[in-house]
Amino acid sequence: MKRQVSRVSFCSDTRGFSTTIDVLIFLVLISIASVILLPTITGNIQVRSVMDSKSQSESSRMLATILNGRMDEFEYAVAGEELDAIAGTANDSSLYLAGKKLILGRELKHRTFADIAAEDAAAQWVIYHNGERIQLNFLLTNYTNGLESAMKKYLDSQIADRYSYNLTVVWRPVVNAPVGSDVRIGERVPGNAYVETSHIAMPYDLDFSRARVEMIVDDNFNTTWGNISSTFSYLKNGTGNRTQIEDEITQEIFDSINSTTDAAVDDLMDNTLVPVIDEAQDTVTGQINNLLPGNGTELINSINGTIIDILEDEGIIVNESVSDTFKSYLKGYAKEETRRISDSEIRAMATELSDMYVNDVMTIEDVKESIYTEVFSRISINRAEVTLSIWERRG
Repeated sequence: MKRQVSRVSFCSDTRGFSTTIDVLIFLVLISIASVILLPTITGNIQVRSVMDSKSQSESSRMLATILNGRMDEFEYAVAGEELDAIAGTANDSSLYLAGKKLILGRELKHRTFADIAAEDAAAQWVIYHNGERIQLNFLLTNYTNGLESAMKKYLDSQIADRYSYNLTVVWRPVVNAPVGSDVRIGERVPGNAYVETSHIAMPYDLDFSRARVEMIVDDNFNTTWGNISSTFSYLKNGTGNRTQIEDEITQEIFDSINSTTDAAVDDLMDNTLVPVIDEAQDTVTGQINNLLPGNGTELINSINGTIIDILEDEGIIVNESVSDTFKSYLKGYAKEETRRISDSEIRAMATELSDMYVNDVMTIEDVKESIYTEVFSRISINRAEVTLSIWERRG
């Protein structure tokens, strides 16, 4: 009897079962919800991934298309806009327009966008001064404006119905020197844009190779303890003042950067801007005088006067030729900015290289390679960066 009563009592007390069933039902509901929601969640991720991949692929494809796309015809006039301003009311006459095209007009046929963009970047010579963009080579502003108009027309025809876009071509030949060039087309880039970057070769015959930079570093690296190899070997012996050695390594890296900057600016100026300022201006003056007698000299004097004003605003007195003064300005500014911006970075690099060499993590060849790479990264004479950003058009 007792055993039977006990069984009945146990069966009638369902609190334990109730709690267990509640938990089981809850877990079943969670499972059902997961089964229902999982395809939706997965689907959303998959759709988003496909859309992201498609948009990124589209930006990559478009950039390649733009760089390789050809223009059947591209026309511009040397000093065209400046000459229009000098001509005044006469710039609408058919005689003036015909003479302008005949004497100053230039025509390019079957050229790729990459070629034209590189040539435009090479010809602009922009100085970035007090937040302003001042194009020193006024003679080719018409080239820049024509390129921007042609590329915008092309981009509008290709993707403007589906995407908003921004295309930039930026050339900074010497890091931290306020000179270079840029072409910017399109709207301001939002945070959700798909960005594709590439490089185009500049049309300069300048052989500023990495091997040359390595020679500059080897020639400049001369601490109290000798060249790179002997300095780091002395550091490894642990017999000297570690802080003093690292300070000298830091200084020698800066000296190498400065010497590379000087050589790069000299080569760049002598092969690009100097011919424009000191030689091509005479030719242009003569051409303009054939169209509007006497006004060619006025235009060139105006250009040189503007350049001199910019330099003097920076506290640089022009006592020699404009090109020589501009060289000095670029070299000095680049060195000051490099020291100001990169001082802590180069010091940290010297400490890291010292630690890794002393602890046998790096060989002396690895150390040299790191220093060569750092110095070489400070110049980019032979290529410009092209960036295309696209994003979904709203509305």
